[in-house]
Amino acid sequence: MSWYVICIAAGYLLGNINTAAIIARCRGFDIRTKGSGNAGASNALVTMGKGAAVCSALVDILKAFVPVFLLLHVIHTPADCLHLPVVTGIAVMLGHMFPFWMQFRGGKGFASLLGTVLALDWRFFLGCMVILGIILLCTGYIALATILCAAAFPVWQFAVTGDLTETILLTVLAVIIICKHLPNLKRIASGTEIGLRQKKKQKSGSEPEK
Repeated sequence: MSWYVICIAAGYLLGNINTAAIIARCRGFDIRTKGSGNAGASNALVTMGKGAAVCSALVDILKAFVPVFLLLHVIHTPADCLHLPVVTGIAVMLGHMFPFWMQFRGGKGFASLLGTVLALDWRFFLGCMVILGIILLCTGYIALATILCAAAFPVWQFAVTGDLTETILLTVLAVIIICKHLPNLKRIASGTEIGLRQKKKQKSGSEPEK
């Protein structure tokens, strides 16, 4: 039990490292007040550009990947802690989505989801990359890719491992992530969501004619 308590607490605190919000604060604004209002890499791209977005995405991926990978391949955990890697990954994602220092209003968890997936099963990670690529090519909305990957993760985990406990935990996480994206879906339906295509149009529209 102590292993779970320590890893859940450590995972949650790691999740609190919200790079997009930190970079935005260093630039003098709250990222939740601009763009889509999301404190994550996708909104960092919209509000601050590629450099901030890449930095945010890498940190958000690594903060989930590293602890889960270490628990799987480096740290020798007790035999009765079989679910520890998955639980730790979930704790990181919850810490990213509900950070205490941001009044529990953080990001949507996609990059940290990818980090957890990469540590657990690189094949599903590649599948997520394919989904992301197709969604961005067809719609430009990362939120749709996040929802699809989150919904597919527990299905994949059960199909590969047959572990009912982890499947239930990941299903609860998927529901939380989908609920976090309901405002995005409403904005997409109303045509007010800022996607990558809209960002490109705004950027090209702001450039002087040659």
